[in-house]
Amino acid sequence: MSDLPHSRAWYARLGREQSVYAHPWRRVLSGPDPEETFDGLLAALLTPQAQVLEAGCGHGPDAARFGARAARWVAYDFVPEWVAAAQANAPHAEVHLWDGRGEVPAPLRGPFDLIVSRRGPTSVIRHLPALAAPDARFLYVGPRLDVPQVPAELEAAGWQVLGEWRASVLAHAPTRADWQRRCEWMDEPGRVAEWDWQARAAGLPYREERYTVLAAPA
Repeated sequence: MSDLPHSRAWYARLGREQSVYAHPWRRVLSGPDPEETFDGLLAALLTPQAQVLEAGCGHGPDAARFGARAARWVAYDFVPEWVAAAQANAPHAEVHLWDGRGEVPAPLRGPFDLIVSRRGPTSVIRHLPALAAPDARFLYVGPRLDVPQVPAELEAAGWQVLGEWRASVLAHAPTRADWQRRCEWMDEPGRVAEWDWQARAAGLPYREERYTVLAAPA
């Protein structure tokens, strides 16, 4: 039996099979990348004095792209292969192995001015009171129009939502194999058969969706 998508065993296997944490299907977007909202907010929040913590850093693309704009960029992931890749891709960053469970390790305790998670673990939210500076911000982007546990967990942690952005962009999966990979990744196996009756010359149309949230201590 295959591992459940996004289970710990699934991520462990993915780390062994993929050197990067990235969607394994090809897609053709008909508009702006829906994660550009997250990119713009992250760029605007960074300052030369900022202390940043990234939850679920994967192979380190954000640490490599944005880390030099901050005074300190600390990141963690629980997949050893991606931690090693992040250390190589972003040598200026501090990258640690942690699964988000139990007590926060000493190197991750901060306080941090900005905590970010790009399609990463929402478990970091419960640790925000121990991680964040008094005027800190939390920035997250998730893979659907709604990630209901995020506002609920923020409220439970004593944080308030400052802004929410939802983006939906028409996309095409160019081949059946790409569509199947996407359905497997999104844990939607029942949608694979849609290819047989919805596919067109450009592939199968679907929506790339993102939910972005910015929060602060209440």
